[in-house]
Amino acid sequence: MAQQSNLKIDSIKVFGERHSGTNAIGFFVGKNFNLKFKHYDFLGWKHRLAPSKNEWSKFDVSNCLFIFCFRNPYSWLKSMHVEPYYDHYPKLKELSFENFLQFSIEDYENAIIMWNKKNESYIKMSNEVPNSFRINIEDFHESQSSFHSQIREMLNVLETPLHTVDEYMTGRGRKLSGNITESLRTPNLKNSEIEVINSFLSNQIMEECGYSFLSLGDNNE
Repeated sequence: MAQQSNLKIDSIKVFGERHSGTNAIGFFVGKNFNLKFKHYDFLGWKHRLAPSKNEWSKFDVSNCLFIFCFRNPYSWLKSMHVEPYYDHYPKLKELSFENFLQFSIEDYENAIIMWNKKNESYIKMSNEVPNSFRINIEDFHESQSSFHSQIREMLNVLETPLHTVDEYMTGRGRKLSGNITESLRTPNLKNSEIEVINSFLSNQIMEECGYSFLSLGDNNE
């Protein structure tokens, strides 16, 4: 999903949770379209809760393309369990997955609530700023050429060669299987884990992100 103004875009700012493809997407857009990166001094950390309109309106955003990255909550939670990037409580990674799902992280009751709130903020901001593009990382890896065409059309640039993220992913030790990394596939989960996740997930955010709830018995270990 995209929206844009009539002004020429010359830079990008990426937002998305950890493990949601922000580095790969940034590499892809920068490599293919030669746009300048907006960093920490421009609306802060890329993994933060998206700034409100009251905050971002203090900046000149007219020529910036905001890219928002989303990832299926089930595979995202598995990745967060392996590496939550949360130095305040290093033992978080030692918890069982089911206990991790219910453990407080940052300012949130648990990682599932964080997924809801962060993505809700990204959706809201994407609808407010002049230029925005929302990407589900699974869909991106299924067809990078499709997203290349969509962004090229949005930027109103001539046909350009497609530079995929394969080089970037390989450099980070991530092997591609077909057109999607193994870690992005829906994981095998126990019924008890599915129950916990589904009990906290927001129906509205799941629908707006285009994801479906797992049912008990789906992909069980």
